[in-house]
Amino acid sequence: MSERKPIVLGIDIGGTNTKLGLIRPDGSLTHASKIPTEARGNDPAPFFSRLFAATDALVRQAGPDLLGIGISTHGEIDRERRRPVIAGNTPALRNVDVRGEVERQYGLPVVMNNDLTAHALGEYFFGCGRGIERFMCLAMGTGLGAAVIVDGKPLIIDGGNSGNTGLIILDPTGPRDSNGIRGSAEGLCGVPGIERLARERYGRPVPAHEVIAAARAGEDPVAVGIIRQIGTWIGQTLASLSVIFYPHRIALTGGTASSGKVLLDACRAQFDYLVGDFFRDLAANTGGNFRDVEIVLGEGGGDTGILGAAVELFQQHGFL
Repeated sequence: MSERKPIVLGIDIGGTNTKLGLIRPDGSLTHASKIPTEARGNDPAPFFSRLFAATDALVRQAGPDLLGIGISTHGEIDRERRRPVIAGNTPALRNVDVRGEVERQYGLPVVMNNDLTAHALGEYFFGCGRGIERFMCLAMGTGLGAAVIVDGKPLIIDGGNSGNTGLIILDPTGPRDSNGIRGSAEGLCGVPGIERLARERYGRPVPAHEVIAAARAGEDPVAVGIIRQIGTWIGQTLASLSVIFYPHRIALTGGTASSGKVLLDACRAQFDYLVGDFFRDLAANTGGNFRDVEIVLGEGGGDTGILGAAVELFQQHGFL
């Protein structure tokens, strides 16, 4: 008999798209695909119909090697990790037993985590967080938020994550976000915030993904300016969060992080401007109890949430 090659089916439910794929314990991802989430109404049935149409094929592909299904979901989740309870971008899934629906459909073990925690787990075990004692991951997509891993375990405050960090207020005169909070990091730096800046600076609607791609290429000064502003706000966000969580390394992940160096450079510059030598002095004068903060781009790209969704099932079976 051939040795079993375990697989987990990962599902990452985002505010705009839902990504799927099959993951091995080494973090390799195959059969990746995505569907539109489109869960802004009141009826979750169309979403589950699209989801199951996509997952049916992956379950068949994995066959008997499939350990179970890991779900990363947008929004804060309940303490049983079954239902999104705060889901500003996916109201049709609010208070819906997402985990139960998937369990009933396939009769397999299913685990569910908040997407921020899943992103952090993905980067910690398969990306740039390996070996880091205190690791923070800032996920940037339709929404925005950070999660913290301490000694390999997620720091959970409530809602399945390390607190609703994306709602930290950067500009009290800024626009209200989808939660009704004025000038939050999510409202300014999420996809709606990028597209708001694009309308102002181009004088017409431009999708966020086009702004991000143009900034990455570096040939469009307007796009570069927009992402530089986003990076500056992200630097402010991380400066505020770091004096609470004291991370040793911070990874920027998600679709917006794919803008690359222009975002990272602006983020680092603002972070250093705001915190100065605070962390460097701590590292130098506390006998190794603290470290300077390193800010990097994540290694998992847009697939970090799918990878993180699989971590817990691999751990349960002793593969991580």
